[in-house]
Amino acid sequence: MNGGWDTGTWNDATWDYVTPLVEVDTHDGDYLKKKFAKEIADKARRKAEIVYAFEKIVEGRPDVAEEIAAPFMETRAATLPAIDYDRMLEDLDRVQRIWELHIELDDEDVLALL
Repeated sequence: MNGGWDTGTWNDATWDYVTPLVEVDTHDGDYLKKKFAKEIADKARRKAEIVYAFEKIVEGRPDVAEEIAAPFMETRAATLPAIDYDRMLEDLDRVQRIWELHIELDDEDVLALL
């Protein structure tokens, strides 16, 4: 090479370098958006079902419901206790217990109707 990058003269240079072609497809389309939206909706639906089951337990067996929710009780006002459902639903054993009690109460309701 008699020249350099700044002179633009390359008398004796031979280049065998071929620029690689890279195709990047950034278009995910609606498939992934729908898939992620469905997963989020399913998670919210399952959470709502468990909260509903817990509310049914509160109506049927308030002593058991109080025992389940005791560690997650918060006082937001001077007289109104509230339950932090997000923290309670993170504990899988409690969720399993809630669901089993809900099914048991459902069975008792069906037997009462017969």
